Amino acid sequence: MAEMKNYPITFWWGVPQKFIRHADGTLAVERFEEMREAGFNLIDVNDHGYETNCEVLAACERLGLRVTLHDHRINKAVTDAENREKLLAEVVRDYGAYPALHGYYVFDEPHSSEFAALADIRRILSELDPAHESYINLYPNYAGAAGLGNPTYYEHVDQFLHDVKPEILSYDHYSFHKDEEPMDVYFANERDRMIYQAAFRRNDRPGFFDNIEDVRTACLRAGTPFMVIVLLVEHGGYRNLTEAEIRWEVFQSLAYGSARLSYFTYWFPGSYENENEPDIWKCGNAMLNYDGTRNEHYDMVQRVNRELSAVGNILMGRTSEAVFHFGEEPDKKITLWQGMYGAITGMNANTMTAGFFAGNLVLLANKDYVNSTDVSFAVTEGKRVMHYGKARGIWEELTPANGCFSMTLAAGDGELIRIV
Repeated sequence: MAEMKNYPITFWWGVPQKFIRHADGTLAVERFEEMREAGFNLIDVNDHGYETNCEVLAACERLGLRVTLHDHRINKAVTDAENREKLLAEVVRDYGAYPALHGYYVFDEPHSSEFAALADIRRILSELDPAHESYINLYPNYAGAAGLGNPTYYEHVDQFLHDVKPEILSYDHYSFHKDEEPMDVYFANERDRMIYQAAFRRNDRPGFFDNIEDVRTACLRAGTPFMVIVLLVEHGGYRNLTEAEIRWEVFQSLAYGSARLSYFTYWFPGSYENENEPDIWKCGNAMLNYDGTRNEHYDMVQRVNRELSAVGNILMGRTSEAVFHFGEEPDKKITLWQGMYGAITGMNANTMTAGFFAGNLVLLANKDYVNSTDVSFAVTEGKRVMHYGKARGIWEELTPANGCFSMTLAAGDGELIRIV
């Protein structure tokens, strides 16, 4: 597998077909430049057909971007076992030689009964093209046993890692709900009804940390990196996020060792002109609006991505050694601060997550996305503490007061320190 040089930041739902070319037929390269300006280096490319896909791959190579590519033949290969190898060989023949290619999109949110087919696809693609990953995204833990096909979420993740052997484990978890009553809506399937109803049960859905605890534990055991897809677009029962809430998702994920970060979504998915789209799923406030203009979320994510990239580059490839929590938390699988760990001999904060990484690095992430929080800590005698100024990209030594170091974490934000 060809690794990326910088911390991978990606998204779901790229340039729609309507905007991929100009009126004169030329490729809208500026749309990919716009993604790069927002801090993305791994681009999700919808299936625009062979000719356009090739042009996009060539343009992304010039721009220094990598691509996760969608192709309808991979979708077909999931259910067409008889022609699976032929279909996948065609895809690799068409795109495998492009330097900008990072991987092939395969499937979203499989039931465990689909793992065998996905394992076969991943095996075939790996044999045909070992340089590029097969990308599959898993359900979050609130899908339930029926949706997963496993009694527990951990068993679902563990089975996926064992059976499919993915290059990276990806999952999505959306926590931020609207504080309002659900509408009386008819759903054609039980899955959509359960997801919709769950989004209104409380303002913030519990389970974010239980979800990432299961994923982190299983992935460390399997030696597989993982990626978190975080909420951005308002849809269904999910609210329009503030920048602090976006930061909360990003830095909590990073504190747990997420090796890649993805946003749902970049461009406005769907269309208000589509009368067949249920009102409750209609989206708003993506980074780019339906007409291609920038939403305020573009500027928010651009700011967050600059700092995510700076911190992510330092943590990239480092083992997540431990994660501790400060303050009350409804999730059950978390580990509360035990009093000391590594070179830190004492630490105090009202509400925070502390992620410890190889190399004496610690990411401190504020669990309050409304208010700032103060943190104080002591280290082994003779040790110094360096703070990484992520906005400027420089390390600065902290000065203790009475043997104790202190700092303030902004709402939802994270700060990186190193004990030397």
